Amino acid sequence: MTGSALFDFLIALVVLGGAVMLFMYAIEGLSPNALFTKIARAAVGIAALVALLIALKGVFFGGGGLSVSPMGVIYFAIGIIVVLVVMYLLKLIIGYFAPAQFVEPILFVVGAIALIVLLSLAATTLFGGGPLLGSTGRPFLR
Repeated sequence: MTGSALFDFLIALVVLGGAVMLFMYAIEGLSPNALFTKIARAAVGIAALVALLIALKGVFFGGGGLSVSPMGVIYFAIGIIVVLVVMYLLKLIIGYFAPAQFVEPILFVVGAIALIVLLSLAATTLFGGGPLLGSTGRPFLR
């Protein structure tokens, strides 16, 4: 164990804690139902635990650690804000144009899609890649 590896581990702890905290705040206003909220919280919690174990491996056994960064948390927060703004606007538009019997089902599907985007942002923040972004955290399409 080196001092540098230990310091990298401490940085990873702060970034992981911050990313998980941001996700837990955002999920409250975004998830379309309680089951989705539980599933998303469990997924991010398990992913954060795995990231913590990878960081511990880097400290005690050498080798690759995590490539987490403070910028990842900032981009994650920006992504959360963008998703929340888009959801707000979509709720207004759907509430105005859609017939009353279709508003709830449409918002359910849109909320599920927004939750998938939020989980992808969390994966990118925690591990540097996700299904919607490349392994470098950059979109496939430019």
